[in-house]
Amino acid sequence: METRQLRYFVAVAEELHFGNAAKRLNLSQPPLSQQIMKFEDELGVKLFERNKRSVKLTAAGKSLLQDAYAILKSIAKAKHNLQEVAQGRKGQLRLGYIGPAMDGTLADIIREYKAKYPDVTFILEEMPTNLQIKEVALGRIDIGVVRLFRHDLGELEGKVFHKERYAVAVPSAHKFSGKSEINVAELAGEPLIFPPRESQPRLYDEWFRVFAEAGFSPKIVQESVTKSASLALAAAGIGLAIVPESLAKRRLDGVQFKTLIGDIPSLEMHILYNPKQVFPALNNFLKVVSGISECNF
Repeated sequence: METRQLRYFVAVAEELHFGNAAKRLNLSQPPLSQQIMKFEDELGVKLFERNKRSVKLTAAGKSLLQDAYAILKSIAKAKHNLQEVAQGRKGQLRLGYIGPAMDGTLADIIREYKAKYPDVTFILEEMPTNLQIKEVALGRIDIGVVRLFRHDLGELEGKVFHKERYAVAVPSAHKFSGKSEINVAELAGEPLIFPPRESQPRLYDEWFRVFAEAGFSPKIVQESVTKSASLALAAAGIGLAIVPESLAKRRLDGVQFKTLIGDIPSLEMHILYNPKQVFPALNNFLKVVSGISECNF
């Protein structure tokens, strides 16, 4: 049973006239009649009762007509879905992200993408940069939103889409509370909340180089993996935390944010993906990022 045979059958069943059905299908009548007879032979049943004056559906024909409608509708839907997926308007996009990215432009990017492509299913998972690199390489996520600093990406590609300054999260009662800016050298002797080296070894080492050039060894009183935990610890008066300036949007009680100045590392967010595995939904996401990013994405 072929789609073409079903279309021929439906045309005759609806017109109940071979001549009219042939015109509708842009065929001549004899070939259409031959195709219907061949279809009946293949099925082993009569679909029409014919005489010189009329054409009527048999009981088998009436039954097939309902199935034919369902089959043709299903095929049309499948073709439509394929076209939607091929153009990136349907499908699935698995995205990993680091928590601080949501305080920047990532939320705006996702909002615009969902507005343009509402039928694409988003699967979001927060995970650290190193894990995202592994997951993108293995194909378990399609795209990552990460903070890269001299990472080995192999065949993956990382593009900067967001830049911002660092800030220092200061307990409200701290002596720095009246300042708008803090020079990195002023952190000498201050209790610091800092991420463990294993989270970003190269960035960690770069910060220690900065501290050394500023003339001091940092006084780390507490390690913290996440920026949210760092802010909470700063609010509790444990120490000062170096964080992205966008975290100031959180307006956490007990914490003030001061711009950090000096010879410090750049703070950049990257879109990470495998250029050999770009598909339409992912390509559309990259276009949205390019439209929103303040960087030369």
